[in-house]
Amino acid sequence: MQTPFPDGELDDLFERLPVALYRTSTDGEVLAANQATAELLGYETAEELLTLDNAAEFSHLNPAKREEWRRLIEEDGVVRDFALQLRRRDGTTLWVRDTARAVYDDDNRVRFYEGALLDISEEVRASVSSSILSQVLESTTDYVVVFDGDRRLRYANSALRSFLGLSEDKVRSQPDFSEVFADLDFTEALEATTSRGWSGEITLPDRKGRPRPLWAVVTRHHERDQTYLAAIARDLTQVKKTQRRLEELLTAKDVFVATVSHELRNPLAGVMGLAEELRDGFGDFGDQERHDLITLIAHQAAEMTGLVEDLLVAIRSDISEVAVVPEQLDIVSQLSELSASHAVKAEWELPDASVPAWADPQRFRQIMRNLLSNADRHGGSTVRVTIETIDSQIAVKVSDDGGGVPPEDVERIFEPYQRADGSEVKKGSVGLGLSVARRLARLMGGDLDYIQEGEWATFRLMVPTQGVPIETIGNR
Repeated sequence: MQTPFPDGELDDLFERLPVALYRTSTDGEVLAANQATAELLGYETAEELLTLDNAAEFSHLNPAKREEWRRLIEEDGVVRDFALQLRRRDGTTLWVRDTARAVYDDDNRVRFYEGALLDISEEVRASVSSSILSQVLESTTDYVVVFDGDRRLRYANSALRSFLGLSEDKVRSQPDFSEVFADLDFTEALEATTSRGWSGEITLPDRKGRPRPLWAVVTRHHERDQTYLAAIARDLTQVKKTQRRLEELLTAKDVFVATVSHELRNPLAGVMGLAEELRDGFGDFGDQERHDLITLIAHQAAEMTGLVEDLLVAIRSDISEVAVVPEQLDIVSQLSELSASHAVKAEWELPDASVPAWADPQRFRQIMRNLLSNADRHGGSTVRVTIETIDSQIAVKVSDDGGGVPPEDVERIFEPYQRADGSEVKKGSVGLGLSVARRLARLMGGDLDYIQEGEWATFRLMVPTQGVPIETIGNR
């Protein structure tokens, strides 16, 4: 093997050094290399490496990086700690840090380059892993924080900085634990973390001072002579809201089952009692008495039918199978028939002339029955029904002189199994009436809302005066 060292002892030192040393020509030929260089590049011996043409050029994975290295060394005569990627004999790659110099002849022309290579592959991989981890920590919505044993903040991710209102400059200044978490004690937190760490629920104020429930996992780490306290926390605010909502729904479900049972049992018991009375004493009753008994039975059966219809609409709405068949009808005649048959006493302020509208007669009566029952159960002593025209729709208003609905409960009362807080229920209420009524109104191309008109609490049913395209109805 050729050697640039005339002294045999220096040649021996060159070969035995564990540092990869090399010399290359300006056109990429390897002029000299020790065993460490050969092994670094995947060759068994330095001689094998030296027999290759343009070995230096072959080993450089990125030609542009090689040209940058050449430009720097020709401009400055030296490069230090130049990171680049090399190709090994078997095609695998490695990262090295190259420190080299240019050697010139008497005419100041470059004779060759010589330098040393340091394998930094593990360092690069660690750096890449650290970069990926940093990106993950910065993008997560969980809160991540690290303090050292001297109580100094060493890291806070983007989510935590936003939560606490910390600037990046503040984090870089490494504030004390007490400046970041005034309500927590560092010593207690450190002592609470055993080898397995600590986890549990805590409450911390956010940047606006609002207490927020968090689930935190706190761990203690030791590196060299330093102790670190690390924590990751997740905001439970939405979880708590969902949990409360589920609890409310479970309670509402229990009340619903009990109320439905009660609502069905009462009219059913009436039907059975009246039917048995009619059966056992049929001959003792006159025609008018028998007619009255049958009318009462029919009324009780109609109440049960109405409740079952509401239940069916509520169930079928979830799977989009509610049948609505709108047609041209007269709102006045529909309400007149309803006023004659419905048990709720109301003031029916109806015009003499007909009012045409586009609605399903059965569903229209179902909506009105629910609105009247709602006014009777939750409203005041006086109930009135009025009609007016608003743009291209007919508004049927059911009003009462009760206390009305608090503004914060207006939308909630249209949800299944809900009613306004503080309302007095005169009779059992399933809690489906308004939800079903709004759903049916929208399926017919109209709507149902609540407005306060002076002293009158008003539910306003809107129905179109003319046919509405099916695709329009479906988008509501």
